Amino acid sequence: MSRRVTFGINAVERLTGTFKDLGINKLHIFSGQTKTHEITEKVVLPQISDDIEYEFTPLPEYIDFSYLSKIASRIDHHQTYLLAVGGGTVIDYVKLLANMSKTEYIAVPTNASHDGFSSPYINFLLRTKVDQFFNKKLSQEYRPISPLAIVGDTTLISKAPKESLKAGVGDILSKWVAVKDWRLANRLKGEDYDIYAASFSEMTATMVEERINDLGKNFFGEKGVRALIKALGSSGVAMCIAGSSRPASGSEHLVSHALDMLSSEYGFKVLHGHQTGISAILMMYLHGGDWNRIRTSLKKVSAPLTLRELGIDRDIMLLALKKAQHIRSERYTVLSEGLTRSAAENAIEKTGID
Repeated sequence: MSRRVTFGINAVERLTGTFKDLGINKLHIFSGQTKTHEITEKVVLPQISDDIEYEFTPLPEYIDFSYLSKIASRIDHHQTYLLAVGGGTVIDYVKLLANMSKTEYIAVPTNASHDGFSSPYINFLLRTKVDQFFNKKLSQEYRPISPLAIVGDTTLISKAPKESLKAGVGDILSKWVAVKDWRLANRLKGEDYDIYAASFSEMTATMVEERINDLGKNFFGEKGVRALIKALGSSGVAMCIAGSSRPASGSEHLVSHALDMLSSEYGFKVLHGHQTGISAILMMYLHGGDWNRIRTSLKKVSAPLTLRELGIDRDIMLLALKKAQHIRSERYTVLSEGLTRSAAENAIEKTGID
């Protein structure tokens, strides 16, 4: 788990203090190419004191894993720490670099669209690409690695596009489904279940739900964003306690992974949290749970509630539901025994997401 977590207004201003407390005097800083590059230069770098040596590398939009290997080979893991400034993609690549170079990293998330900045795991599709490139060698050696510190600047994150913040709400509310799937696997398959990790994960969703009830459409001011970033950060803690992504990722994430796989073929691109939000409504319905609770919270922040709002049609969702049943077959969920087309269509109609 992360040793230092700093959330709040202008939290980036506390970066140098964080480095000092952790004994860091040498950094390799990474960002994306555009917006996060600008944020790094204008907001982050001015906060780094003169006695800290650093190198700054904006990562290209399309990453060649041999390029990452070259960077990793130059990192001195005895002295250099990594600093990731950006969203899930940048932070996931820095997790890979931390694994390759056997060093540690600090996360400075620039939005709150999902819990990737606190998760010790890289996302499913990236892991698949890593397996293909490294012939599964890196994946087999991959050590789940939480950031050494998280600096969640709510002033900075509040300026992120509202759609990305809405996606963060969808991702955190989906934890209710993930925990239901985990309990189901425990009851039916005897899978190990950690009640503390599960309760912690559910608490993150409840915390955001309560803030939405208090703030409604004003949720994306500093108070709401602080609740969201804390919840997403705490999701990573739940995964560390569990020793897996179980408390944060269930059948709703499998559907999202399937949609990601279909996106290039059918020409759509949807934020991860929007996919998990709508998928959570569907999966909670299949569990016989209170799916309308999730829908109501998403509605209060004007998040997408229908396939049309996502920019996909019913046939694509039906394909995703069929495909999701075969992704991560070792992970038992409400989809594992199979979902017929008629049952899937009924779920879509009953929940009104069509």
